[in-house]
Amino acid sequence: MAVLQGTIRCDAMCGGAVSRPLESCGPDAAATQTLVACRRELMGASSRGVLALGPPLQLFEEPERLGCHPATPRRRLALSPSHELTSPVWDAYSSAVYMFAGNAVLRLSGDNTLTVVAGRVGAKPRFVDGPGLVARFDTPYFLASDGAGALYVGDEGRIRKLQLPPAEAAGLGQGGQLQVAAEQGSAAAAAAAGGDQPAEGGAAAEQVVVSTLPLQDDLLRPGVGGLAFDGGSTECGGGGRLIFATPHALYRLPLGAAAPAAPVLLAGAKVCEECAADGRGPDARFTWIWGLVLDGEGAVWVMDRPNRGAVTSAVRRVAADGTVKTVVLNVGGRSPNLTILPNGCLAIRHEHGLLVLDLGLKPQPIAAAPCPPAGPPPRTLPGDYGALLDRQPDGTADVTIVVGGRTFHAHRAVLCARSDYFRQRLGGDFADGNAQQLTLPDADPDAFEVTLRFVYTGVADIPPAQAQAVAELADRLLLPELSQEAQAAVEASVSAGTVVGLLLWAEARGPAFCELLSRLKAWYVKHRAAMVGEARDTIKRLAVESPELMGLLEGFRNVKRPRRG
Repeated sequence: MAVLQGTIRCDAMCGGAVSRPLESCGPDAAATQTLVACRRELMGASSRGVLALGPPLQLFEEPERLGCHPATPRRRLALSPSHELTSPVWDAYSSAVYMFAGNAVLRLSGDNTLTVVAGRVGAKPRFVDGPGLVARFDTPYFLASDGAGALYVGDEGRIRKLQLPPAEAAGLGQGGQLQVAAEQGSAAAAAAAGGDQPAEGGAAAEQVVVSTLPLQDDLLRPGVGGLAFDGGSTECGGGGRLIFATPHALYRLPLGAAAPAAPVLLAGAKVCEECAADGRGPDARFTWIWGLVLDGEGAVWVMDRPNRGAVTSAVRRVAADGTVKTVVLNVGGRSPNLTILPNGCLAIRHEHGLLVLDLGLKPQPIAAAPCPPAGPPPRTLPGDYGALLDRQPDGTADVTIVVGGRTFHAHRAVLCARSDYFRQRLGGDFADGNAQQLTLPDADPDAFEVTLRFVYTGVADIPPAQAQAVAELADRLLLPELSQEAQAAVEASVSAGTVVGLLLWAEARGPAFCELLSRLKAWYVKHRAAMVGEARDTIKRLAVESPELMGLLEGFRNVKRPRRG
C-alpha cells in the first residue's frame, strides 16, 4: 500500500520519541508535547505540517529533592559522550517520562529534571535485582509502563520489573527519587554481604525495586525483541497484559496475582524461517522482530525483516486475535523504538532522525495524573541535614574546620559517619580526637564547601571550574563517590584545548584517577586531528612534560590508523 512518509531530521542517532501532557492541572490539560531523544538531548518535535525539531530542552540533575537547600540552583545535566538517552516512555502513575542512559533508568520530571532511579549510568553489564542504585542492568533496550506503578525492561534475555514506590504516585512525593539515606543503607548492606544485595528495613521501601520476571530461560533466547503494555483496549477487551516479543514470536503475559505461570503465544513460532509470512497465530512467521508498539485498538505494530538476508525492515500489524499482516515493506534500517504520535503517525527510530509513516493509527491515550493536593512537600532525611548545615553556626556544631582562611562549622558525628578520613582524625586514639578545630592545608575553600554539602546530603552541585579541585579533595577525604562524580564533570568539559592539561593532571593523581585517565587517552586519540588544527601547542606541551605518555598515545594512534591501499 502507498504510505505518505517523511523524516524528522536529527543531527545524531535518534534514541526514540515520546509524547507527554504539557500541563496536567491547567487549562491546556489536553495538550501534549512530543520529545525526541538525540544522543544526550531531548528535543521538542512538530509532527504536523513541516516535520522539524525544536530547540533542545534544558535538562537538569536532581535538585533539592536529594537534600540540597531549596535555594540551591539546579545544575545542568552533563552526560558522558558514551551515554545516550534512549527508549523514552510516558508513565501516568508518576506523571513522568522514563528512559535509559547507559545501564541506568532515568526519570524526567515535569520541570525537566533527570534522576537516576535504578542502576548506574556507567556500570558494567550485570544482572542484579534489588533497590535503586544497587540494581544492575546488562543490556537494557526496551521500556514499558503499566501506568499503575510498575515499569518493565527488556534486558537482553530477561524481562525486569521496576516497582515504583507508593510516594511516586501522581508525583505527590519524592517518588523514584533516590533518598540518600536509603542509598547508603543499601550500599552498606551490599558491602557487608560482599555483593549488591538490598538492605532490609524501610530504606528499600522508598526506592524503585528491580526484580526479574520468572520466565523460562529458553523462551527469551536469544533476547527480548520488544515490550508494550496492554491495559485494556477496545479491540481485545482485556487488561493488564504485557506484550513482549522474541525474535520470532509475540506473547501475551497476564500480570497480577491471577497471572498464569507461562506466557500465551499471540503469533509466530520459536523457530526462525528464511522469510516472513503473514497468517494467524502459530501459522504466521517472523524473521527477526526488533521493536514493537501497541495502538489504541489493541493491535501490535512490529518491525521485522522481510527475509533473513534483508538489510531493510517491514512494518507488520498483529491484531488482537493474532492475525499478522505486512503493511509496509522496505523501511530503511531496524529500530527498537517505535512510537505512535498524537496525530496517528508511526514514528520509527532512524539513523538520521525519525522516519514518520502516516498510517492513520489510533494512539493510546496519554493519561495525565491528577493534580497533587496543596500543602508542603514531605520532609526527607537529606533535606533536613542540608537545612542543618545551612543554619550553621546555630550552637549545635562541635567542630570547626579551617580551609584557606575560611571557617566551616560542622558536626563531629556527621563527619565521622560519612568520611573515613574524618573518622580517623577525630577518633579517640588520634591527636585530633578531642580537638574542636581542624585545618585542611593545601585545600581550596570553595571545593571544600561543595564537599561538605555532599557529606551532609549525599549530593553536590559541582561547578565546572571547581570539578578538578573537588575531585582531588574528595579523593583525599576518602569520599570515592564524590570524586567519581567530580571526575565525570571534568570529563564532560574536555576539549581540544584542555585535554592535554587534564591528561597531565589525571596522570599525576594516582590510582583513583586511572579510569578517567583511560577515557581522556581515548578522547585524545579520537580527536587528534582536530587538535592539530586547534591546539597544536598543547601537543608540544605533552611531548615536553610527559614524553612517555606522548609516545604511548601516538603509538596507539598509529596502530589504530587504517592502512591505505
